[in-house]
This record gives sequence, structure tokens and C-alpha cells, in this order.
Amino acid sequence: MPVETLPIAGACGAEIRGVNVAQMDDQTFAEVRRALLDHGVIYFRSQELTPDQQVAFARRWGDIHAHPYLRTLPDHPEIIEIVKEPEDKAGFGDSWHTDQIFTPTPAMATMLYAKVVPLAGGDTMFSSLRHAYEALSPGMQRLLHGLRTYNLYDKAKPRSGKMAAKVADKERPAEPAIHPLIRKHPETGEPVLYINDLNTTRHFDGLSEEESRPLLEFLLAHATRPEFTCRVRWEPGTLGMWDNRSMLHKALNDYYGHRRVMHRITIKGEKTYGIGELPRAAAAE
Repeated sequence: MPVETLPIAGACGAEIRGVNVAQMDDQTFAEVRRALLDHGVIYFRSQELTPDQQVAFARRWGDIHAHPYLRTLPDHPEIIEIVKEPEDKAGFGDSWHTDQIFTPTPAMATMLYAKVVPLAGGDTMFSSLRHAYEALSPGMQRLLHGLRTYNLYDKAKPRSGKMAAKVADKERPAEPAIHPLIRKHPETGEPVLYINDLNTTRHFDGLSEEESRPLLEFLLAHATRPEFTCRVRWEPGTLGMWDNRSMLHKALNDYYGHRRVMHRITIKGEKTYGIGELPRAAAAE
């Protein structure tokens, strides 16, 4: 079957059809990679993947990004099993965020494979940070260039029982990470509004939380306007993947009384640079 890329919303998101992820040739993989850059989030239905096959597909994109604070599957250290049991009320990843912004070199992409999902609910929302930047006024864009954010992982955030148990070394403070608020996408060169929920993006570097909060709240609300979003409904065997350098996402916690199990892998990314910034090696040439 030929590969089909079917957009699911105007701003972002596409379903990829005609692909067996476990048997993808190099030409098809190149098409899929292009689709990820074009649409920000892609997904494949009806995949039958073992953990080894999911890891092998992830490695085609790059090295695995190890989460600094969450425990993984014992026999597959590349995979974090995200579990919400029927009695759990707290969700996981249920606020707008981009994965691992709290690390100095954030994840390039995240891959999520649906193992068990409720009959309804448990969808994931996505929002395009590229479109969010483009929709800002020229004056606001100029104001934001040069600002940097202070990001810190919240180990104490409420989580469901099994996910809370995955947080390692809760007594040890998390390490902060500083990133440009307007980030240059390393592959497309496009500017994106690089921001997280306020539990992680705490303030602007050099400013207090009180001084930073009004602008951060405006930017997060702006970045998640409905016209910038799409929604993915999971089915058993759905493999989703998104570009953390240009997308926010949020897991909807609307399925109390039902079980959901997902296998997550994150792909190692690049250092962050603002528009006009160059890596030191390039700048020295």
C-alpha cells in the first residue's frame, strides 16, 4: 500500500496509513520523518509492536533520551510505562507541556504506544508552538526575543499511585534548565514559542515569579488557543509520535473508573538556541 498522510486538523496532526512500523523501509521512514516536521504530531493505527520493536523504531530517530527522574521498565530501560488504574484520580501529563524542557538538552520527540485504553476518554491534546508564535503581534515577538525561561521538574506534583512510585530520589532537588523563550527549530529553522505549564516554567531568567507570571499566563493561554490544536483518540495498537521542539501536549484525565496503559520512549534532542544564536563552535569559525 502507498503511504497516506491524512491531516486531522488545520494547524497540526496527521494520521499515517499504509505503514507497518516494524517493517518500515528507509524511503518510507524518510516520508514519515518529513510528515513529523510538517504536522508536529503523527500516529499509526493497528500496530502490533513488542517492546523490542518499539525500541528499535525509536532508535531509527536517534539516541534514547533517559528521563532523569522517572523509573523505567526493568527489562526495557528505554521505556516508561504510564499506568492509570481505575481507582486513580490523579492523572499523568495532564497539563500543557513539552517533554523534558526541564533538562539542559530536551527531548527531540516522544513516542507513545497504546496498550490498554478506555472505551472513551484518555485522549491527548496537542498544540502548535510554531502557529502560536506566528499569531503574536510583531511588537510582542520583538519583546519576547532575548527572554529566557527557568524550568524545574516538580517531583511533588500529585500523581497516581503507580506513577508516583516511579519518581526516584524524591528528596534530592531537581536541577533547573534555562532555555530561550523563542526557540529556533533545529531542523526547520522556524521560530517557536518554547514554553511549559507554570509548574515547570517557573519564571523568566533574571526575573521573579511574581514579575514573570502575568506574561507567562498570557503566553500559555495564547499557545493553547483552539485554532492551534488537534486531538488524538487512542485505540489499542495506536503508535503516536510528536515533535517536542514545536508542540505542546496534554493528556485528558476524563476516564475515572477505567484503566489506561501506555509505553513511552523519548528521543534525545539538541541544545536550544534562540533566533540569531549560533552554537559556540559555529560562532567561532
